[in-house]
Amino acid sequence: MVSCSRRKLEADARRDVMSELPANVKEMILERLPTHEAARTSLLSTHWKDAWLRLGQLVFDSNFFTRVRKTKGYIDGKVPFVKIITYILLQRVGPVKKFTICINSLIIFDGKLQQSDLDQWYLFLSRNGVEELHISHHNPWERHYKLPFCIVLCPTIKQLRFQSLGFDCPIYAPSNFPCFSSLAFRSVVFNHNANGIVSTLPNLEKLDFRYCQGICNFKIKAPKLESLSITSTDTGPSFGVESRWFAPHLKAIKALCLEASLLLWEEDVEVASFPTAINLQVIKLHSFDFANEKQLMGVLQLLQKSPNLCELDIKECLDDDIEAFSRLLKDPDSCIINQDLKMLKTIKIEQFCGCAIEMLFVKMLLSKSPILERVIIMESYYINDGYIVIKILRELLCFPRASPKAKIVIKGKVYL
Repeated sequence: MVSCSRRKLEADARRDVMSELPANVKEMILERLPTHEAARTSLLSTHWKDAWLRLGQLVFDSNFFTRVRKTKGYIDGKVPFVKIITYILLQRVGPVKKFTICINSLIIFDGKLQQSDLDQWYLFLSRNGVEELHISHHNPWERHYKLPFCIVLCPTIKQLRFQSLGFDCPIYAPSNFPCFSSLAFRSVVFNHNANGIVSTLPNLEKLDFRYCQGICNFKIKAPKLESLSITSTDTGPSFGVESRWFAPHLKAIKALCLEASLLLWEEDVEVASFPTAINLQVIKLHSFDFANEKQLMGVLQLLQKSPNLCELDIKECLDDDIEAFSRLLKDPDSCIINQDLKMLKTIKIEQFCGCAIEMLFVKMLLSKSPILERVIIMESYYINDGYIVIKILRELLCFPRASPKAKIVIKGKVYL
């Protein structure tokens, strides 16, 4: 009896419990590992090798290239990274659902990258069920790589994010991005070759532009669009957004994130002529300048066009323009909207310094928001005196509020 128990214990000790894990558990483990570490698990056993070959989430970034280069036995340059990536892709026995490639990092470690290499990978991915594709190239001046039609027309991709001034996105076909639900562009130039052609994106829900130029050339119809984000630290016509491009999207979206200066750089922009944003619930404004009369008036009109707004988030970039302040304060009624914001519950203002225009703006919002719950004020980093913060809070607390539940909270530095 004792010998049987001993044999059972010895047998249990020899069992490879990790290899006996269910396939879906192994997949979840590998998905949480960097790609180079996931590849190393194939050496553990045939079970883990099978799990590695089925892994459908691959990331080829600077971390991958650095770690592989440091691997014992790796001879620099003997096996180019281009061939390593190709080999890994061709090994797959299942769909590659998520693929991330940092082209700039790859060029650093393997300067032999050609457009044909990228085309081969993209074609493979488009035929093997890719759903998320992230492509970045942080130094586009070195070479010019294009995104091929097989990706733009791929029926399985739901999310695409790519970053580079060097990518020439072929956006002049009316059947572009057929099943995409999310598109994110970083530092992309949309050329004039798209003028006059409108692409219909029937499933697009989220559209994000950062540091992009020629956005107005990206002509689309997106009936399901819910979230639109346009941010940049640059200004000017090439970075701006024409009202005729922007206005039609207001009818559908629920969330809007906008660089305040990008919308309002046009001389003849009329926010008052925009359609009512009946579904808009969240507005986030970046680099909003209260001293800029044009921006302020535009934002007030945008608020009037948003009857169902629930959340307003403002990140300030205040210009110390005394003349502009004086001009605005001569007509305080110009900072008041006519209708109540009946659905507004949360207001957040960052880099608040307590100037007269800011206080007038908050006073107006408090008086026009009957179900308001929280006003969060993030003080400016230029404020060095805790007494000033207390003074601002006291003044804010004295303002009449349409909502009895409204609370005002100031968050910032700890003053000793």
